[in-house]
Amino acid sequence: MTAIALAVDLCLYSSLVPLLPALPVVGGSPVLSGALFAVYAVALLAATPLVGAWVDRKGPRVPLLAGLAGTAAATAAFAAATGMGDAAVGVLFFARVAQGAAAAVSWTAGLALIAATHEPDRRGKAMGVALSSAWFGALVGPAASGALADAYGPHAPFVLIAVLAAVDAAARIVLIGPVDTTAVGTPYRALSRGPRLPALVGLTALGAVALSFPEPVIPAHLTEFGLGGTGIGLAFAAVALCGILAAPAAGALTDRVGARRVVAIGFAVTATGFALSGRPSAALSVVGLVILGVGAQLILAPTLVLVAGLAESVDPPAYGGAYSVYTLAYTAGLAAAPLAAGVATGLLGVPATMLIAAGLTSAGLIAVLAPRVSRTG
Repeated sequence: MTAIALAVDLCLYSSLVPLLPALPVVGGSPVLSGALFAVYAVALLAATPLVGAWVDRKGPRVPLLAGLAGTAAATAAFAAATGMGDAAVGVLFFARVAQGAAAAVSWTAGLALIAATHEPDRRGKAMGVALSSAWFGALVGPAASGALADAYGPHAPFVLIAVLAAVDAAARIVLIGPVDTTAVGTPYRALSRGPRLPALVGLTALGAVALSFPEPVIPAHLTEFGLGGTGIGLAFAAVALCGILAAPAAGALTDRVGARRVVAIGFAVTATGFALSGRPSAALSVVGLVILGVGAQLILAPTLVLVAGLAESVDPPAYGGAYSVYTLAYTAGLAAAPLAAGVATGLLGVPATMLIAAGLTSAGLIAVLAPRVSRTG
């Protein structure tokens, strides 16, 4: 059921992309629209460390229920704001802050719940299903919200998502019992001494980079080779669809052959995707985008399993702290990659930028394989 919470969260987030700038109170203002998107990220980053500590003190169940309730409340506020006047601006900012905080809870507590309730040899599949569900929410959100808004008005998508979040929270109260946990007083101090923390942060950020690095530059690149808006939209929809399919497969493979091997495969696939996505061909670039989406899942799914190992390096396990570190690293990768891609492309062009990204990813693959080579040499 954690998968449902993540799907609802990303469905809401992706639904707002086409709806928020078009709301009457926003009036198409890029400054106000940008501020509303930015405040979400600020709230998520600020809340995540607090949520991690909360989960490690109280267990994941209560925070997760609170997060779902917060999502329902934030979404109801969005629906109410669509019919307000000037006061709607304040309500929208409140709703975005609440939505960002609720997302921090859903991801951190949700992933912690999966890790705490699954044996190590079954975590990969469970984490893969959670990632797949999140991708599904991101894929259907914009299309469903647009259709509902056209048919029933701009408040309709928000009402539906609020109802889904409330129903999910009610179902969790009935179906999920408390999780045995022992309070961890200082999870971040303890985790900072855990094994492979910098490597796990890097892996998580790379998975996010693989998804977000092409977004600001590849659409214009594809336009140069005759691909229109519909074609570009379908290309990115194909990336999301492949992510939905690849994430559970990556998780199941992790359970069978181990996280390190799957991460190595993910690096190789991601480097190939970067190299192809910048080629002077619309077909090759689209293939590269799809490969990048698959590579990201081959990195992220096993990394989620490795993060559970980091949590269990502390006694008692600090699942909340560990997965809050994951959430922060993932968010940082999503935020930094588009800016880096835009700057590099402005200086070097798309082909060179993507080849450099492929080279850096290949260097990461060597770093992943180096410990194994040194042990067998």
